[in-house]
Amino acid sequence: MQRLYAQARDRGVELIGAEKPANLTDADTSLFSSVVACDVEDPAAAVRALRTLDATLVGGLAFRDLCVEPLAAVGEALGFPCVSTLTARTTRNKDLCREQLRQAALPQPASRLVNGREEALEFLEKTAPGPWIVKPRDGMGSANVDLVRSQDELDAALAGRPAGVPFLVEEFVSGPEYSADGVAVGGRPVIVALAQKSLGPRFVETGHRIPADLSAVQSEDVHEQVERALLAVGLTHGLFHVEFWLTEDGVVLGEIHARPGGAFIPTMAEYARPGLEFYGMYVDDALGVDPCRMPALSRSAGMRHVIVEPPGRLVSVSGWEDAVSAHEVIAARLSVKPGDEITPVCWSADRHGFVVVEGTSGAGVDARLGQIQNRIVFEVTSADQPTDSSDA
Repeated sequence: MQRLYAQARDRGVELIGAEKPANLTDADTSLFSSVVACDVEDPAAAVRALRTLDATLVGGLAFRDLCVEPLAAVGEALGFPCVSTLTARTTRNKDLCREQLRQAALPQPASRLVNGREEALEFLEKTAPGPWIVKPRDGMGSANVDLVRSQDELDAALAGRPAGVPFLVEEFVSGPEYSADGVAVGGRPVIVALAQKSLGPRFVETGHRIPADLSAVQSEDVHEQVERALLAVGLTHGLFHVEFWLTEDGVVLGEIHARPGGAFIPTMAEYARPGLEFYGMYVDDALGVDPCRMPALSRSAGMRHVIVEPPGRLVSVSGWEDAVSAHEVIAARLSVKPGDEITPVCWSADRHGFVVVEGTSGAGVDARLGQIQNRIVFEVTSADQPTDSSDA
């Protein structure tokens, strides 16, 4: 948020924030000229609250998936450039997005929105031999995503899902995963960074690195397909984060998000392109200012999430302060402490911290992250055993 604040301020734009009251209790709001307390995940509530502002709004950004549709409603109601409510709904619902991309002749896995086990089983039989993915149509953070390798595994994947709520079943796409991030400028997408990602159990993201290890031909194909996809769903304003796979048959697009990528991707993009102002590009476009030339991609940056294993009770942490004091470290945070219960990582909120570094090359960044990871030692014991909560 500090980068957004600085780049907006340099252009004479102040920030107005909106957030749920419960999330503002201990929040630092010093970067905002004002903050509106409202239900930012409810379009009608957000519109009612922000209508009361005595300010000229030139644009708006959502940083959480659940805020994308409310932001679109606010933009339409208050008259500032923003994605449409139709585009917001399309990007938030994976089945609608996949269908839109198919209509644009972009490769997509077979998928179906189903209402229960029988419809899911019918899809599996039609698209055998699998495997398949079962997930919410509008989920986030890899929550409730299950890999199903056979019909026998379907019941386990459906256990615990809310009754009466449709869910998505689709063919599993095999291949390394990446993301494309950028800004819509003049109504057209401008890709700023291609990042490669690493995944852990249950498809939870464990790291990202810019630039991705793609050839010039592969990068050109990605640019072409991502730009077509964004225009197909109508994403002509704001920031975007598009996920994709590189398969044996080429690029296959995944989810499209009408928000900036998480995991410090905008920050890493600025380190990889010295002189880039990611949010400044957005503010300039909102103000109608001609875009500046894109700085060259000349460095690298990467991040890894901290995953403490095995599950249990954290007894001690050693090496953290020393490891993250390296001059290459951009940001680091450890969100667990001795005495905390360590639970299995089932979705993004379960991760235990992060480290972000920059360097001259992708290989160098990967090596530095590996060195940092190896210098941090977590001692975990059975959750039912007592601990003195001392830090080794």
